[in-house]
Amino acid sequence: MENATADAEVPVRAIAKRLRRLEDQFAPADGKPRDRFRLVLRPAGLLNPSLENATCRRRLCPNGTVLESVEFTTSSNDRELTQEELDKWVASFPVETL
Repeated sequence: MENATADAEVPVRAIAKRLRRLEDQFAPADGKPRDRFRLVLRPAGLLNPSLENATCRRRLCPNGTVLESVEFTTSSNDRELTQEELDKWVASFPVETL
């Protein structure tokens, strides 16, 4: 009888693990913000990068970290881009799963 109970728990644990993974694709199950790693590339000498013609890609890694890559072109403007503006712009892109 004990083996039957142990055998029944294995699928339940597997389903619970898969459910947590699915939940984490959309938002962390615990409600905490995800870790993120942002890579920003810009041409050497570009002082004030512009979001115009810039590209961004966000990917969800298997460990739950969001990898964000931002690439600026040679486009520049007269004012400095703030961290808040960059964060808001990056957040407007969907997170892709690997």
